[in-house]
Amino acid sequence: MKKLLILLVFINIMILSFAVPAMAMEVKEIELTSTVEWQEITPHTEMTRIYWRNYGGQIQWRVWSITNGRWMTEWTDLNPI
Repeated sequence: MKKLLILLVFINIMILSFAVPAMAMEVKEIELTSTVEWQEITPHTEMTRIYWRNYGGQIQWRVWSITNGRWMTEWTDLNPI
């Protein structure tokens, strides 16, 4: 009985191991292209730096525009409160 069971399992494995060939579908090749336009990066906010100096005993400040590369203000005295 044991030999018959092993024989049946072996036959089933042999039958199931032969795969039926599947029909392959024709695949159309699609070329994907992407166009990227490079643009110069422009900041959306003004970047500034404040410079301080002691001029004649009076502390003054001035604002430099990092974004535009120019002074935004004239030297202004710092008035203590």
